Amino acid sequence: MKYKVHFEKKTVIISDNPEDAGDLPFYHFSYANVPKLLFRLEKDEFRGLFFYHFDPDKAWKHFLQFFDVIHSAGGVIYNDEGKVLFIYRRGFWDLPKGKTEPGETLEQTALREISEETGLKSVEIIKPLPETYHVFWEGGRRKIKITQSKGRESLEPTGTEGIERLDWLSPSDPRLEDRLFNNVKELLSAAGWPREGMQN
Repeated sequence: MKYKVHFEKKTVIISDNPEDAGDLPFYHFSYANVPKLLFRLEKDEFRGLFFYHFDPDKAWKHFLQFFDVIHSAGGVIYNDEGKVLFIYRRGFWDLPKGKTEPGETLEQTALREISEETGLKSVEIIKPLPETYHVFWEGGRRKIKITQSKGRESLEPTGTEGIERLDWLSPSDPRLEDRLFNNVKELLSAAGWPREGMQN
């Protein structure tokens, strides 16, 4: 069991398997000064961190105490050509997603956010995708966003909501180079993109 958290281009891993560390700096979670290490990570002293714990779930619950936690949901949306619908905002290509509102299920959030950000109304949930975690700063506070996405098939987008642009892109599209967040790459891989036999 492991958790992988993205700090822009850097990664923090919490795991019970020492081999997951690779060449990242290795710390035992129970004895580490986690806030200080996260501060040093953000100051680019490390390119990532590995925390070992025999019970990663227990360590994860403690790790979350250092953040404001935000839950969100969205989707990986395919068309009939196997291309994925991306939204472009703040200099990166991203997937349609947004914060969960009180009383909503993750499925309801995903459908609502896809509709609000792309104009799509008829989408079909194929399968859930793994949760992803990424950290950002807002209002002087460090926040961690936990995103649950769904795989879907859908039609052409019909509208936008505060998005610079929308486009169906193939894996080889040069616009994606260095313009994808690492957690988005993870979701695309989990969704099986590119699809077998599709044309780049």
